[in-house]
Amino acid sequence: MLVKFLVVVLFTAVNIAHAYHDSVRIKAHKRIHHGLNSLFYILLLAPVILSKDWFFVIGLLSLRRVVFDTALNVFRGLRFDYISSTTTSIIDRLSYKFQAKFGYILYYGIFILITILSILL
Repeated sequence: MLVKFLVVVLFTAVNIAHAYHDSVRIKAHKRIHHGLNSLFYILLLAPVILSKDWFFVIGLLSLRRVVFDTALNVFRGLRFDYISSTTTSIIDRLSYKFQAKFGYILYYGIFILITILSILL
C-alpha cells in the first residue's frame, strides 16, 4: 500500500506540472496536443500497466481527471470547478453533460472514491 501511495503522490505532482504546462500553452493561444498527452500518460502508466494491476490503473486515470482538470482551471485563473463546453478533448466532450448536470462535487467525488479504493485494494 505504501508503494501505491507514493505512486499516487508522484502521479499527482506530474499532473499538476502538466496542467501548468498546458495552462501556459492555452494562455499563449497555442494548440494542446491531446493525442501526444494521451501517449505521455500511457508511457507514464506503463510500469503499472505491466504489473497488470488494472484497478490501480483505473484509479490513477481517475486521479488524473480530478487533479489535472482542477489544477488547469486554477492555473488559468478560472474557478476550480469550471467546465468548458468548447473543449477539443474527446473525454471532456463525452463527460460534459454529466458533469454539467451533476456538478463538480459528485462528478469528481466519484473519481476520488475510485482512486482511494484502488490504493486500498
